[in-house]
Amino acid sequence: MDKVIKLLREQMILCSRLSEIFNNLSDAFKEARSGFDVTSSVQKVEPLMRDLSKNDSVISEFLKTMSVDNMKTFIEMQPAGVERDVANRLLNQVGELQKRLRHQITNVARLMTNSKKFIDFNINVMSQTVADDIYSSGRELGQHQRHRVFDAHA
Repeated sequence: MDKVIKLLREQMILCSRLSEIFNNLSDAFKEARSGFDVTSSVQKVEPLMRDLSKNDSVISEFLKTMSVDNMKTFIEMQPAGVERDVANRLLNQVGELQKRLRHQITNVARLMTNSKKFIDFNINVMSQTVADDIYSSGRELGQHQRHRVFDAHA
């Protein structure tokens, strides 16, 4: 039971750290902070996700050796006592953290998509801006709008 409690605590710590980082990432998108804040947050997520994946693999192997489908079933099979209560509490906390993480990931993905759309919109607006006199007669708008910011001009 000590191994289960250790694995659940590790998972809870990793999920808590990820949740904190996703909060920071969400704030960075909402407050339109520099790209550095976004990049540093993403760089912090990668090793934590790797550690969480390793933790999940260890849990899966443990459950496989115990011939049990999931952690809840394993905990319920254990005799009543303090360790079982601790394991149940940790399992519930990890479950809540995982739900929060799913919501945060969905939210950050939406914010990232909106941020990209905003950048694309601004680039398109800039690429259609014409610097010459717009009030002159006989001007054809179509010829200026065919070029985009990143197009090569001959």
